[in-house]
Amino acid sequence: MRNLLGGGLCTALLAFSPAGSAGDSLAPGATGPSTTTAPYLKPLQPGVSFVSILTAGDAVGAKPEGGPWRMVGVPDGLGAFDNGDGTITVLMDHELKPDAGVARAHGAVGAFISKLVIDKATLRVVSAADLIRGVKVYNVQTGGYESSTAPLANLCSADLAGGSAFYDAESKLGHDGRIFLSGEENMPEGRPFAHFVTGAEAGNSYELAFLGNMAFENLVAHPRAGRRTIVAMMDDSHPLGQVYFYVGEKQAAGEAVEKAGLAHGRLYGLKFDAAPVEPTDRTPEPARFSLVDLGDVSKLSGKELDALSKAQGVTDFQRPEDGAWHTLDPNRFYFNTTAAFDLPSRLWAATFDDFAHPERGGTLRPLLDGSDRLVPKGASERYHMLDNMTVAADGQVFLQEDPGRPGYLPHILQFDPKSGELAALAAFDGSLFGRRGDGGLTDDEESSGIIDVTPLLGSPKQRAFLLSAQAHYKFAPQDGKDEIVQGGQLLLMRQDLP
Repeated sequence: MRNLLGGGLCTALLAFSPAGSAGDSLAPGATGPSTTTAPYLKPLQPGVSFVSILTAGDAVGAKPEGGPWRMVGVPDGLGAFDNGDGTITVLMDHELKPDAGVARAHGAVGAFISKLVIDKATLRVVSAADLIRGVKVYNVQTGGYESSTAPLANLCSADLAGGSAFYDAESKLGHDGRIFLSGEENMPEGRPFAHFVTGAEAGNSYELAFLGNMAFENLVAHPRAGRRTIVAMMDDSHPLGQVYFYVGEKQAAGEAVEKAGLAHGRLYGLKFDAAPVEPTDRTPEPARFSLVDLGDVSKLSGKELDALSKAQGVTDFQRPEDGAWHTLDPNRFYFNTTAAFDLPSRLWAATFDDFAHPERGGTLRPLLDGSDRLVPKGASERYHMLDNMTVAADGQVFLQEDPGRPGYLPHILQFDPKSGELAALAAFDGSLFGRRGDGGLTDDEESSGIIDVTPLLGSPKQRAFLLSAQAHYKFAPQDGKDEIVQGGQLLLMRQDLP
């Protein structure tokens, strides 16, 4: 997403909630029990509804050092899993620049990750804390990891992959625990991180030097990679960035990050045969793509990686944003290019010949071309600037806009890859957004981090999604501290199924 302060996808899917949808007693557009603020988004289609769960400034319990734990603004990438006791854990990135906010649990100001425990039946936030307790960075001279107290910056979209992303049950290779991936959206030296959620390493965040440095929008691990570890990465550099794939091997020993296959692998850049640079004056035809082997990039700076990529013919895209692996076809990877408000923003499908060997390449095609003729159902004009996304269990694709345009209210869109139908499900509340003053909070807003949590908070007749909303206005100091920074909200979106 746009990096205003500096410079979705996979959820652990478990059993359906036993008694219908989460918060069944709450009416559509309801305010949850842990906030006093109504949802920032409004439905545009029948059967779509929202519940606000937590809003910037809301207090939940107390910090270990004293004082209330408050939700900080600029919420971004999300992950969620079932705790097996009637609650879920939600992980939430906060995209703060490195000098913003107050010192967090890992000892530095700047970006961090919230860890929320939420009651499935009522959507009450039971507890809240910081996930990150320590940061380990890679020393290229020694080849080891060492503790760091330097701030994190602009943690953006995120991925909590399930399946065999980091552990192969058949071979018993890898790390058998939850790992939350996210990166710094700093151009060009953003760093990728593996945030350990469970196990002996819980609370530690490791720099993933072998995945390179870039303006990370997201890192998305393939959930069914077997003995290999495959991670797709989007470089949201302005005005042009690249799409990369990291391929590593799971291990039986070593640091947890090494066992997970997130170290000592090779980086590949996507090269689209039809265009060395994504065109804005025409729609590219489907064509072959190859993956350019860039090798071990752990000692390269982001600037050096970008230069190497260009020299090797890696395609420059119009600001690659979020991506997601198809839930039904393991060979397909989707990603968005956001471009600019008056340029074509596209949804791309990269279909590998064999996902287990991504280096063999495949076919790339644009599924949405951003043309003026494509007006989503429920909207008054064509969509603009696709950003974050997720793919539901049945293959439906859900997209979020990030236009940053005064007077234009960003949408949440649903795309059916089979029929080609595109619908606008929701938009920001026009009584609060799209303008400054006169009752409006800001004219610069976006939703982000959408993930499918139907197995956690939905039912057989209703989809459920968690998403974050960013309200880019200056937040008043709380308790004499500039802790909250900007506005924001965590929401549940529900969609009735036929």
